[in-house]
Amino acid sequence: DAVAHYAEACGMEYNVKQVFVVWSELGVDPPSINEFFVRDASTFPATDQTGVRGGRPALNNDAINIPKSEVTIIRVEKDSLNSRFLPIKGLKTDAIFMVDDDVRVDCMSLSNGFDAWRSYPNAMVGYYPRLASPPLFTGNSADSGLGKLIYHTWPIVYLRGRFNMILTKACFLHSKYLDLYSGDVHPQEIRDYVDRHKNCEDVAMSLLVANATMSEPLYVEGSVTDTGLFGGISTGTGHMLTRSDCLTDLSRVYARYGWRVPLADVQLLERSWLRHYPGFRWQIRPSNVFEWLSFGNVLS
Repeated sequence: DAVAHYAEACGMEYNVKQVFVVWSELGVDPPSINEFFVRDASTFPATDQTGVRGGRPALNNDAINIPKSEVTIIRVEKDSLNSRFLPIKGLKTDAIFMVDDDVRVDCMSLSNGFDAWRSYPNAMVGYYPRLASPPLFTGNSADSGLGKLIYHTWPIVYLRGRFNMILTKACFLHSKYLDLYSGDVHPQEIRDYVDRHKNCEDVAMSLLVANATMSEPLYVEGSVTDTGLFGGISTGTGHMLTRSDCLTDLSRVYARYGWRVPLADVQLLERSWLRHYPGFRWQIRPSNVFEWLSFGNVLS
């Protein structure tokens, strides 16, 4: 379903040139490429009577004729969250849209995100902004690499009006960061930590990008469906505590290796790609309405 959405429903019309599926189910053969596609009009963006699909004019009933993107299955040797950041052989673009298999970004929202990334190619550009900050009532700074850090989701991002991370569950980033993440310069201890905890590879990538380029993240408000909200890793007991521990632990590892940890806060209004007239901060919306329900660490 995810492959059909991005490679066919969006496809070349929305600048999706290639789709790579990282297959990490060891001992299980992946399906054939054709099995990913379902020739059913219900899998495509709705077309109204005037033939407008996803906000673009189109001929009636032409959804099944959209050129598909090239699809490649990458079989990895290890079941690891780090595998999503392995350099991609045969990649033809600098831009990579990193997305979880249970997340569907609307085609027009995807196009808007790509436009945003082209304006800020060194930044992490995406639909899920997050904030790493010291606990309330402490003097520790988020870039000290020494103090405790707390992981905050959309409600705190919105209330405080700032963020410093974009989750890679739906994020544009430059392909050069895959080489940096998987290369010898990046401490192996970071990747080992991710493997042990089976979590926080996105935190590690955010810290790496911030250290490598000092580029500020960019939020793109869009229309995003997350089918894993009620059964994925992020919904498990203690998820928010685990994420805070990851931020603290990984920051200290980076500091020990002489890396900076410059997760600099940016203003939500200033680093939001889409604006609503007349441009007040309270008009900014999350890309998924269920983002409002994540209340962990509100008082931390």
